[in-house]
Amino acid sequence: MKLGTFALPLFALAAAGLAIAGEEPIPTAAVKIDFVTVDKDSNGSLSKEEVKAVTDLTGQFDTLDADHDRVLSRAEFQRWHRANTSAEEPRDPTTVPGGSAGAQHMPERD
Repeated sequence: MKLGTFALPLFALAAAGLAIAGEEPIPTAAVKIDFVTVDKDSNGSLSKEEVKAVTDLTGQFDTLDADHDRVLSRAEFQRWHRANTSAEEPRDPTTVPGGSAGAQHMPERD
C-alpha cells in the first residue's frame, strides 16, 4: 500500500500529538494536583465530597482509601498518580524555630 503525499505528514503530526484541522493538542502529561488544593475545609483529609471536583480521583477514591475510613489521608493521596509529591506539607507554626513550642526550652532568666 502506497501512502499519498499528504498522508505521511498528517500521520507524523498525529503521532506527535499536534493539532490537526483545529483540534486541541493531545496532552503529553497529566497536571499534578496539590493535596491542599482539594482539601477545601483544611482538615487534613479528603472526603468523597471534596474529591468530586477531580473526576479521576473520584474514580480511584475507594482503591486509594487503604484503611477504609471513607476519607483520604495525605499519605493515601500521595499514592495517586497525579498527586504533586513535590509540594511541601504546611508547617505547624508551633514546631518551627521561634514557635511557641520552643519556649519551654529557653533558659530561665533571673
